[in-house]
Amino acid sequence: MTTDHGPDPGVAQFAVSASDMPRAAQLYCDVLGCLKAGGLLIWGDFLATLQKVPDPAAALWWLIDRQDFVQLEVWGYTRMSFHVDDFDAVLARIPTVGASTITAPIGPDGDRRVCMRDLDGLIIEVMERDPLDDLRPARWPEAGSAIRAVSLSVPDLEKARRFWVETLSLEVVDPTLLHTPDMEALWGLPGAKSETLLLRAGDQLIEVQQYSDPAPHPRPLGYLLSDVGILNVALGYRTRAAFTEAFTRLIENGYTANVEPNDEGPFTSSYVNDDQGFSLEMFHCAEEIDGYLGFMPEGTWRSATGRPPR
Repeated sequence: MTTDHGPDPGVAQFAVSASDMPRAAQLYCDVLGCLKAGGLLIWGDFLATLQKVPDPAAALWWLIDRQDFVQLEVWGYTRMSFHVDDFDAVLARIPTVGASTITAPIGPDGDRRVCMRDLDGLIIEVMERDPLDDLRPARWPEAGSAIRAVSLSVPDLEKARRFWVETLSLEVVDPTLLHTPDMEALWGLPGAKSETLLLRAGDQLIEVQQYSDPAPHPRPLGYLLSDVGILNVALGYRTRAAFTEAFTRLIENGYTANVEPNDEGPFTSSYVNDDQGFSLEMFHCAEEIDGYLGFMPEGTWRSATGRPPR
């Protein structure tokens, strides 16, 4: 669905749990060119229920790229892919923050790629050419990058298809639009074999892979959503009707939600869980509160112990 404000839904948030938040934010801002958009200190019973984490306290730092209604939240999923305006400049800045590339860049000039690991080992792919060409105009062109994709490894691709495609109605696109099999070497898996489902939501891609070689490791016993790494992504809806319709379909298809969304107001959200243990946030956010929720540059810090504004 497309509204006057763009696709509905799009992937509006990529949430990362970091062991050192200032250093993580430094990488995304100083290396990749993201813009600071404020933050939130949050704790209490509502957060515990929302994320199923006992006695939580979190500092959230919101960063935005050049796109409208897209946010990186520095707080499974396996890696993120960024398109950057100046590949050589980004490559030169990577070691300045203590990060390193996994391999040398591959591809011809104009279409180069490289992967780096941040200080927590999270894989971040940097792309010189954008895999998508039918994009909305940049809202914040001063940002030097756009978060284009997130990838996740699943035990059962058909279960993932039922969740993302049959229930959430995301668009299926050609998997080679983002990666070809030889690119597995970029993140240290040369010769890996997998089946891939590539999905589009707005101007972002979700790459779902079921690996057969090497066999994936299950999540560790006692895994919590707060563990270091990519904890989830969020589908953001500009219209409440589209949010309500999608949330209702999820529940009717047997998936579970951690909290019930509220019925009115400019914002509502919930965390939902698929049948393979993956978390997805869904929220409706009216444009008039973009600044309050970190979708505009130079936002402020605040604190909260309960629900976000209704």
